[in-house]
Amino acid sequence: FAPEAKGHGVPEVMAAVARKGGVIKLKVGIAKAIASAITIASGGSAGREGPIIQIGAAIGSTVARFLRVSTRRVRIFVGCGAAAGIASTFNAPIAGTLFAVEVILGEFGLLQFSPIVMAAVTATVISRSMWGSDPVFEVPAYQLNHPSELILYLVLGVLCGLVAVAYIQAVGYSEKKADTLKKMPYWSKPMLGGLGLGIIAVGFPHVMGDGYSTVDLALNGNMAFLLLAVLLVLKIVATSLTLGSGGSGGVFAPSLFIGAMTGGLVGHIALLIFGNTGDVGLGSYALVGMGGLVAGAMHSPITAMIILFEMTNDYEIILPLMVVCITANLVSSHLCRESIYTIKLVHKGIDVFKGRSLDIFRTTPIEQCMTKDYQTVSTSTSAGDVIQTLMDSRFNHLYLTDQSNVYHGVISLNQLRNLAGRRDQLQHGFLAVDLADETTPQCFRG
Repeated sequence: FAPEAKGHGVPEVMAAVARKGGVIKLKVGIAKAIASAITIASGGSAGREGPIIQIGAAIGSTVARFLRVSTRRVRIFVGCGAAAGIASTFNAPIAGTLFAVEVILGEFGLLQFSPIVMAAVTATVISRSMWGSDPVFEVPAYQLNHPSELILYLVLGVLCGLVAVAYIQAVGYSEKKADTLKKMPYWSKPMLGGLGLGIIAVGFPHVMGDGYSTVDLALNGNMAFLLLAVLLVLKIVATSLTLGSGGSGGVFAPSLFIGAMTGGLVGHIALLIFGNTGDVGLGSYALVGMGGLVAGAMHSPITAMIILFEMTNDYEIILPLMVVCITANLVSSHLCRESIYTIKLVHKGIDVFKGRSLDIFRTTPIEQCMTKDYQTVSTSTSAGDVIQTLMDSRFNHLYLTDQSNVYHGVISLNQLRNLAGRRDQLQHGFLAVDLADETTPQCFRG
């Protein structure tokens, strides 16, 4: 019905923006909503951010095409839908805006930024009126116990970058491997993925669903070192099985989970170094680790910083969060060129860079390439006058138009050079239209 509905959704939106002018069929959004609800409700290791982005983008694309706007504006409508989805889901209008601009569209400009901001704000207002404005996660108060603690946050950033690379490669490999199993029935792949996830969940049910309840435990410092380490690895495996086998859901919630586990591990190390500072220390490292893993996996540190800030409403955490997000992104992008979103597209041979086609000719409107500096002659002008006009002109071409300003061809200087031996003959009886090359390709605005 809609193959694009499988997986985590964002790569499909990026591909549509880069290669299809932002065209996403409404049936994709409908199928995504149903498939994601089934996947997440049945315990699949995935989040709701990917689906809501694709659903919002499909709605935006459908509205844009209904209004018959230009291709450039269709892309902007897609960005508006994606931003609105993020903003309403996580109560994060700034992060939704930045995500749409930085990841989905891959370019910044006032033309696209303004409507995206308005879409994110509108979605947030509606969301808050229905579900309130409480932060997604309740975190303990944070304080920097000692300036040297920033060194540990730097270490956490490096570790988040390394874990993010493992996460990217695991999800990418599972999706690529599943696509190579051509002889296996399409419906059997999700069954195998679900079986593998179920086996893991028998011993560690924490890996099922978005895992936010487990993240809350990590934020409150209520998890042992060994459990944190085990769940970090198993969540990567569980998410890879879910999405690689064709399950429908996002990678953002698993990223938060994995980041919280990574941060919790470093938090335990901090307790050994600085002494028992209570649960606050562990929760702070878990929270910052969430941002670092998101930054490393998405290759979007600014979006990661802002979304963690908006999800927690805790400004005090911003300094270590900046250190960890930037460090994680540097490590991850150095070791792996592709993000969690683009690696799937690369495996399919789709050449995009952060949502934008590398081929500039695919995304540049023709009207930006044309020039209005040219010279025309009438179709009824004599051949002799055309020759003289072209010899006196600073242009190498003359464009022929009739009385209604309709284009009828082009006469080039090289053309006349080839007819130089017939100049006397051309002086009598021949008109400009007789010399014109009417086979020159044309293109039009719109």
